[in-house]
Amino acid sequence: MSRIFLIFALFFLVVLVNLSQDAEPAAPSELPDDLITHTVQPGDTLFRLSRRHGISVDELRELNGLALGDRLDVGMELLLPTIDETEYWEYQVAWGDTLYEIATRFGTSQATLINLNAIADATSIRAGQTLLIPQLPDAPPKPDFGFGITVFIAGDEADELAELVAQLGVNWVKIEAPWSQLEPQQGSFEYDALDAMIRALDAVGVNLLLNIYDAPDWSRASYREKMHSALLDYGGPPVDSADFDVFLNNIVARYTSLVDAWEIWRAPNLLKYWTVPIYEQPPAMTDDGEYGLPDGMALGAAQYVELLSVAHAAVKARDADALVITAGLAPVGYTDHYNSVATDIFLDDMLAMGAADYADGIGAIFSASAVPPMLPCCYQPAGVESHYEAFPQNFGALMAHYAEALAKHEVDLPLWTTRVGWGSAEGENLAAPSTGFEWLTYTSLDEQALYVRQAYHLAQDMDALSAMFLYNLNGCAVGDTEACFFSLFDAAGERRPAFEAYQSVPKTESAATN
Repeated sequence: MSRIFLIFALFFLVVLVNLSQDAEPAAPSELPDDLITHTVQPGDTLFRLSRRHGISVDELRELNGLALGDRLDVGMELLLPTIDETEYWEYQVAWGDTLYEIATRFGTSQATLINLNAIADATSIRAGQTLLIPQLPDAPPKPDFGFGITVFIAGDEADELAELVAQLGVNWVKIEAPWSQLEPQQGSFEYDALDAMIRALDAVGVNLLLNIYDAPDWSRASYREKMHSALLDYGGPPVDSADFDVFLNNIVARYTSLVDAWEIWRAPNLLKYWTVPIYEQPPAMTDDGEYGLPDGMALGAAQYVELLSVAHAAVKARDADALVITAGLAPVGYTDHYNSVATDIFLDDMLAMGAADYADGIGAIFSASAVPPMLPCCYQPAGVESHYEAFPQNFGALMAHYAEALAKHEVDLPLWTTRVGWGSAEGENLAAPSTGFEWLTYTSLDEQALYVRQAYHLAQDMDALSAMFLYNLNGCAVGDTEACFFSLFDAAGERRPAFEAYQSVPKTESAATN
């Protein structure tokens, strides 16, 4: 009996060998859609991989022809079931990461990560290890919340840009419209490109916010005629606010019922956008034909509120239904009243001086940061060497400060974040980050996409916040070097992951799941 059994076993073994020799090994491109090839990383075990990919250890061994007791060596190729990217995010642990930071960054708990990844304890993770992290559930959008995107004027591509806006599913578009480009010579208006953009965007049914800033040279002659050359590239308000009144009356009348809101100026707490020199005595020209730097700058809330009051009167006179939004303030923590005024100081002064009497909403800006939106202030994330130390560099803390300031001054106006985004130097850009912009190198394109989705998730629980505009759609295409780091399309014209991330943000209650 035993001899018959032995013959049968040998025959069966020969059949198996012949079959295995005849079978062609599957090329990577021929893998079934539900399988991927995984390279074993430090810290990988069969148990951890089985938990991460929803398969038993025995099934994992069978799938890869592993015998009981076989070891996993770093670099080994394994077949694994695919992971549903709509449910999980794969994160590679960076040097300096802690499990607390990772859990907080992704809006989950340490216990969830320990259980999901079969981690021994919170201190056992190591650089290079891949963790599976649950995606945030979709947040139901607040009623009437403004999901916005900034679009730069490109009249010859207006229809194509409007189609992309429609694909994103947003209900607001912000157009940056420098006064200097629209009225380059006094009384001579150039609206053709802006007309084309507004017509195209109106056709896809979105609301429009126009950001007006940067007075033309002819309105600033007394500022510029004896100005140090280091300041000539900066913008600012006009010498005579009556010139601004004339311009606004013209443009608001032109776009009545088409433009729904007007943001008055840009970052007036920065020298770059509010260059108004103050001289204790008239500047004298030096031997090299240069004027000295001024003694100071008229940089402060009083000057801005005065301009805002002129703008409010002009807008309401021509279009009573249009909204007036105060300028988003640059998120800075330094005050010298020459280069900048800190966000909190300028905001407090502005509200104390009655800015709310001339506005329908309070503008805010969040940028110049690589801090994940889920992290509390002022935690230093792994790989982030700067621009994390103060509350203006933390999304949640900055929004909370604005809400607290409105409550302090008993201002019952909504908060509009007219610019939000995380820049990335990864991929195709128009230039490398210059000195002072190293923070752009801290954020990958995948992180940029993740942070965008997280920010809009968090925004739905911020009571004061009623609109938020992602920066931006097409900065690379219009040749804006700084804006290109934030653009949803790179310098080669390819979509960045942030496009799909923002597109997938639920913008109607029916699109959200709890």
